[in-house]
Amino acid sequence: MQRRSRPGKRPATSSSFRWLWWLAGLFVAGIALLIFLAPSLVTGYIRSYVQTDDFRQKAEALIAARTGGTARLAPLLWNDDTATVADLSVSNADWSVDAGGLRAALDFGAIRQGKWSIQNAGTDDLSLRHAAAAPASDPPAPNPARFDESSDGIPSFLRRFIPSETVISGFEVHRFLFEHGGWQISDTQLHLGNWQTGDVSLSARLNGGRLKTPINAPEQKQPLQFDLAKATLRIGDSQCQVSDATLRWKQESEATLRGSLKYETGAWQIFTHVKALPLDEFLNAWWKQRLSGKVEGDFEMAGSRTSPPAWKADVSLKGGEINGLPILDKLVTYTNTHRFKRLVLDICSASLRPQGDTLRIENIIVQSNGLLRIEGALTIRGRDLEGDFLLGVTPETLASIPGAGNRVFVENNPAAPPGLQWTRVHVVGTLDAPQEDLSSRLIGAAGMSLLLDTPGAVVNQGAETLLKPVLGDEAAKVPGKIINGASGILENGVNTGAGLINKVLPVFPGK
Repeated sequence: MQRRSRPGKRPATSSSFRWLWWLAGLFVAGIALLIFLAPSLVTGYIRSYVQTDDFRQKAEALIAARTGGTARLAPLLWNDDTATVADLSVSNADWSVDAGGLRAALDFGAIRQGKWSIQNAGTDDLSLRHAAAAPASDPPAPNPARFDESSDGIPSFLRRFIPSETVISGFEVHRFLFEHGGWQISDTQLHLGNWQTGDVSLSARLNGGRLKTPINAPEQKQPLQFDLAKATLRIGDSQCQVSDATLRWKQESEATLRGSLKYETGAWQIFTHVKALPLDEFLNAWWKQRLSGKVEGDFEMAGSRTSPPAWKADVSLKGGEINGLPILDKLVTYTNTHRFKRLVLDICSASLRPQGDTLRIENIIVQSNGLLRIEGALTIRGRDLEGDFLLGVTPETLASIPGAGNRVFVENNPAAPPGLQWTRVHVVGTLDAPQEDLSSRLIGAAGMSLLLDTPGAVVNQGAETLLKPVLGDEAAKVPGKIINGASGILENGVNTGAGLINKVLPVFPGK
């Protein structure tokens, strides 16, 4: 007969399996809890670790390894989640960085989201200097810095919870200094934009300060310096680009520019638009007394550590005036038109192109409405100059110059504005004493007019002045009597018409 089990009593093997499942569940729950608490454990560990001197030393080693040089970081002082550092210095073969009064807040809550989040970062002072190039014979110094990640003290089961991404919400610098290849930006405020892991560049903004350049402008004893109003930049791993900058100089002049700087070669390029730039700042003493106005135009400049700056420009002169040029003084006398004494320039523009030690000024246009227009080009070598021009004047101006309208101002210039008569003018000499060939040609034209035109046509003050080199003072005053054969005048050296022709033709160029 089969024996029945007693009620309420279970087999021993069933009870053992139940305890086994309970222990397995407890183990799984423990693992799940550990995984759930891992970010908090990491956060707690980081909170305590970043306040140790070991962390500071690790930070120094990491910075040195990343920059390929040396780094020194002062002790960190923590106030809740905000750290301050008295100073930081980093240097390698190319650059040196010095910062004072560093501060930053670390958002420990973001660690649970897998990110390092640095906020409210900035410094009181920051200087960034490019080191002078070492001689080619000196090999680069070896970099002993290596970063060892094996002794950071983080338990292995927590390591995978440490964030691998970094987010920095801007960086403020109260006083920034930058030096590179003769360029210097000083006493400016710098704001760096947001940055995160993977970005190869970041935006920057400058406000205020000074900009010193390596550019030596004509008649300037020192390289050009500007007040920096603002600048917007993009800083990358290989170059810095300026997309918008505003500079100010003397007498309220202003320049807007864009450009780039390559770190490895030191090559730089700048495109600038200037306005209200005082011309007298770039003129010698002789020209300062005769030419005035403010320059507006476009400049393009480029250079590098191994080559001097090169430039070219397309400029115009606003509010320009010319006073007391020798050729203008002569035109006043010849034409009895006093407007030549002080020319108001309605148009004055040119293109400047340096060629080695020579400056080529092309596309010159100078116009005083209702009076004259000049077109041409000029070459300056040191203090010497040479130029060829077309000079156009109104027919009314030529009316008082004997022979000028039909013997000198006879060139064609179909592209010029109508209503002017044209002639070519050749200019030579020096910047301090330029000379022209127009006067001798006008003298020749007056002499030919004396011989071939109606005598009464050359009786005026302009004709008298022009004929003095040919006839002498007395004869020039009464040129009509020469044709009529007045003996008293003939005795002064003009005995026959042939003799007069011999005196006129040598100074007359053929027309």
